[in-house]
Amino acid sequence: MIITDEELLALLDPEEHETAGFCPIVLYALDRTSHELASAMTLPSYVTLHRTQPDACWQWEGLFTAGAIALYDPASHQQAAYFPQLQQHDGIYAIGEEWLAGLAASYRDWCNWLAANRVLLLEDHPFQGMQLQQTIAGLGLSCQWVQDERACLAALSAGDIRLLICDLSLVEQDAISLLMSQPRLQQEGLPIVLLSAHEQTLIDGARRLLLDAGFNILAALAKPLDCDALLSLMRRLYLGPLRQQRLSGQRRTIRCWQGEVMGQLCLLSSPATQHPVWLAVTGLPGRWDALREWLTEQSRMPSELTLLIHRRDHLLSNAERFALVLQASLAGSKLALLLDNAQHLPFDLLERLPLQSLLLGQGILPEMESLTSDSLLGRFMARVRELGIAIYLDDPYNLLDAEVWRDRGMAGRW
Repeated sequence: MIITDEELLALLDPEEHETAGFCPIVLYALDRTSHELASAMTLPSYVTLHRTQPDACWQWEGLFTAGAIALYDPASHQQAAYFPQLQQHDGIYAIGEEWLAGLAASYRDWCNWLAANRVLLLEDHPFQGMQLQQTIAGLGLSCQWVQDERACLAALSAGDIRLLICDLSLVEQDAISLLMSQPRLQQEGLPIVLLSAHEQTLIDGARRLLLDAGFNILAALAKPLDCDALLSLMRRLYLGPLRQQRLSGQRRTIRCWQGEVMGQLCLLSSPATQHPVWLAVTGLPGRWDALREWLTEQSRMPSELTLLIHRRDHLLSNAERFALVLQASLAGSKLALLLDNAQHLPFDLLERLPLQSLLLGQGILPEMESLTSDSLLGRFMARVRELGIAIYLDDPYNLLDAEVWRDRGMAGRW
């Protein structure tokens, strides 16, 4: 299964690990001083705080004009090549400027956008439809509720619908058949959210089927409707290309503790980089020949490539994908494993593949801090060390104490 760039970015997106509750506005602190200042204050409930480090490769134009502002301490960046950019663009505030007013303005823009966008709800159950309509309207959205295909198509013909929320199991016709009979929805790319009381595996299957058919399926949600999940999807629409622009600015670079760059985690569509390239197997074509052609186009040797494997790849049960990894390894490429869940420890991959690196996801770090040798994770990590596999921690903003983790045998951060 090949996932979209959006899904792959979501896998690595720090904003997906937010604290409880939905926060539409992000405050990016660009240095330690601004982060400490913001952390010491009581920020509005609609704001979440992230610390990040600017990069010379950032595309600054319009980067903080929707859903976010940036805060910086001028003294921390005066010698940086990007310092003029901090002073020239909207949404970027020095710590002495009115940045709290900037947060409030960003929130007003979000609320106004939300109110101006119409959502169409297709739900044929009278009570559930009325309840869902009230719930969606309560989030600040304009919601039109229809109960059958005819009314749905009439509402869509009006041309001002921003999002279709569709119950998967309609009495007269299931949503899959309904959507498949409307090819113009594929062509127009109308964002669609599937909603169902079925098991999540069935809902995900329907989503994948419609995605493969060319529909713009944002998500498949289980009933009852998760309001925070819906608002997160609306925020994704609100940001549009800016979301990917921000993510591409926050490049995931694999570094040793001393700062040496071991590689840069990219997409096939990412701009060229001077560093060795790491590609997630999840988003790659199925044949080694196609990947080798891409390397040639990039003027790269296979030895400059590391393939990153995730448990969702089901590598040992997917012959095509396993062949891709095996051929890449035989050609000189390196292999790495992404581990973000201690409940699924791939001991078999350790023994079957010549892994050189292990990336530990953010969610597994608390268990690493209290690791015991007799736990399952402890035994897994002991085998990793026996095999000489280099271990990197999920720490893009340099928040972890390098000395402590170096003493525990970690090679660096990513």
